[in-house]
Amino acid sequence: MNYIFGNSQYIKDTLDVYSQSERQLPLKFPLVALFCPISERRDSRHYYSKSKVSLVIACPSTKDWTNEEREVNSFKNILRPIYGRLLDVLLEDNRFDWGADDKVRHVYSENYSYGRYGAMTATGQEVSDPIDAIDISSMEITINNPNCRR
Repeated sequence: MNYIFGNSQYIKDTLDVYSQSERQLPLKFPLVALFCPISERRDSRHYYSKSKVSLVIACPSTKDWTNEEREVNSFKNILRPIYGRLLDVLLEDNRFDWGADDKVRHVYSENYSYGRYGAMTATGQEVSDPIDAIDISSMEITINNPNCRR
């Protein structure tokens, strides 16, 4: 599992560097990428901060696959299990407050078109590799106050 954080251009550039190294190439995917910068609200004594984050969970694909092939090869076998585990890990971490109903609120989108037509950075540059991805946006995170002993 690869993890990169930064803006879309930085993530693309980092993946391009991985492609140039025989040693790093196998570490490239699957990928969880957190888009930055992240703005935090620090306006209450009841929590440390609140923010909404966006990320992508991606795996390698091929432009020749049909949506049905993507459904099985990418989404069912790779991306959805990673997504489910990510939510489980977040819910288990007591540094976060998910509210009384213990829900990780977010917008979820399976993007089948990246693999066929390409994923783009904010500046319009195409990501070098065809990927299939789950886009997660507006994930609401409340970080609890640290309870450190001094």
